Amino acid sequence: MKKTLLGAFGALLMLSACTTDSATKCEAFKQVFEQSQVLFATGKAELTPESKKILDKQIAWLKANPTKKIIVQGYADPRGTEAYNMKLGQKRADTVKNYFVKSGVNPNRVSVVSFGSTELATTQNTPKGWAEDRRTVTVIVTE
Repeated sequence: MKKTLLGAFGALLMLSACTTDSATKCEAFKQVFEQSQVLFATGKAELTPESKKILDKQIAWLKANPTKKIIVQGYADPRGTEAYNMKLGQKRADTVKNYFVKSGVNPNRVSVVSFGSTELATTQNTPKGWAEDRRTVTVIVTE
């Protein structure tokens, strides 16, 4: 249920962010942010080459839409303590923000928040499920 609510909230933010844009910009937005999730290794906050490809598309869209702001949400799988998972989610979100900023996105356009393991991507208590939980999600802030 949490995944559905978060997914619906993210989709609402994303769709409402393009309501004032032209149809072409809105379609480009949907394509870029369709894959807004970046996955991480266990206990790590380093970006992979695949993650950078996803973020580079988001950066290009952000540069083309300089009034839009984003929130990077950081998450962890449920195997650590609550405090550890909150810190790890924060590190992951900060890593993504730093990548955006180093790529020329104004830091004032990027907010970060950690959900730790409070909002799991899946209810699967398996290595596959945990891999899906170790993520960041980029969402657009409505104006």
